[in-house]
Amino acid sequence: MAVIVAVSVLMLVWFAYLVLVDDAQRQAMKTSRVLVDQVERIIKSNEEKQIALTSSLKEDYMTRARAIAYVVDQDPSLENDLKELNKIARLMSVDEIHLFDESGTIRWGTVPKYYGYSFDSGEQMAYFKPMLTDKSLAMCQDMTPNTAEAKPMMYAICWNEKGTRMIQVGIEPTRLISEMHTSAISEIVRDMPAYVGVNIFVANAASGRIEGASLAADVGKTLSEVGLAVGTRDINRAAEFEATVGGEPCYVVMHRFAGHIVACTYSVRQANGTMITGLVMMLMYLLAAGAVIAFTVRRMTARLMDEQRNATTDQMTELLNRRAYEDTARSYERTPLEKNLVYVSLDLNGLKRTNDTLGHDAGDKLIRGAAQCMRLCFGNYGQLYRVGGDEFVALIFADDDRLERIRMDFRNTLAEWSSNNDMELTISCGFVPVRQCPNKTFAQIAKLADMRMYEDKKRHYSHAGTTA
Repeated sequence: MAVIVAVSVLMLVWFAYLVLVDDAQRQAMKTSRVLVDQVERIIKSNEEKQIALTSSLKEDYMTRARAIAYVVDQDPSLENDLKELNKIARLMSVDEIHLFDESGTIRWGTVPKYYGYSFDSGEQMAYFKPMLTDKSLAMCQDMTPNTAEAKPMMYAICWNEKGTRMIQVGIEPTRLISEMHTSAISEIVRDMPAYVGVNIFVANAASGRIEGASLAADVGKTLSEVGLAVGTRDINRAAEFEATVGGEPCYVVMHRFAGHIVACTYSVRQANGTMITGLVMMLMYLLAAGAVIAFTVRRMTARLMDEQRNATTDQMTELLNRRAYEDTARSYERTPLEKNLVYVSLDLNGLKRTNDTLGHDAGDKLIRGAAQCMRLCFGNYGQLYRVGGDEFVALIFADDDRLERIRMDFRNTLAEWSSNNDMELTISCGFVPVRQCPNKTFAQIAKLADMRMYEDKKRHYSHAGTTA
């Protein structure tokens, strides 16, 4: 029973281990999906904020450009007055003012070193060429490195009311630069919640170059270099797989999003580490449950055995009872009889006389004494049954020589018991070895044994000169 329980517990532990490993993987993938989604939402939100902020700034800067154009139109002398133009720039909160002639060349402004630059001076300035063919236009450029110094600037330009000059204002958008710095990929990843064994990567989808990572040392590397090669995987929908990243086996969730590849890796060792606690608790539960089950089964088995024993045992003699004998008889009717089986029919002599003269207590003592003597002589060779008040059956296995020794031992044992208890104990017996009746059934052999027992009893009473 202990072995069965132990094997059952081990099987349950193994099953629990497989379940917990699978659960650890599912939890790791779930956490990774959440983090990837969170990164994507932050990137999208920041891009939307940048677009909204840029649009707002452009409107503001165009308003300032038109206002300055109006002021200069009202006082054309301001064109050549550098001091006054700088004063206007400060009042309008702009960094630069440039006055272009109709050919698109800077003739006046707050930065003399830019005089002579035109729309043909570089890619950044060429952006405004459409102004030359359509004087109704007003344009504002996104933040772009300017032509002269590659300084990040935003330029807004419009024609004056008469269409004789273009007024451009240049502003270094400090707030926008700060916003863009804050929303940079590396900053987004750096500000993500940190979990032991979890790393986030954001790479350029075109080049695979890592732009942001939980580990700063990975920034600038490619996804392939850290063990996250895309290969043939379809990452337009979130792909889930296992890979070795930084020498560590990991669960991976990877997704292509808005020009980026976002990946989250979760250490298998860390994921399984959280499983150990659950496994230990489950093992303890299973051991406790196993102990309870084993104890319960042992008690139930013992109870069943007691009930079985009580159902098939004679309470006075502790020999098998008639019910047990009938079960045995039915089994022998269905199977061939062993050749060395001996059927012994036994019956106490003088039990009624003892009950009548000495009382039933003395009679019970005689019955128990008979059972004791039978157990001593027959018990090692087979089974003993009390099938009636003073009727017994022994089914033993013995050859002729052993059977003769058993019979002699039984007579001597009965005589010794009688001597020790000051009561005469005699038993009539009918012995029938199966080998002497090869063609008889169990019932026929039993009947023959009873006949021989009654013949022996008749001789006993004839010798004793009594009838009972």
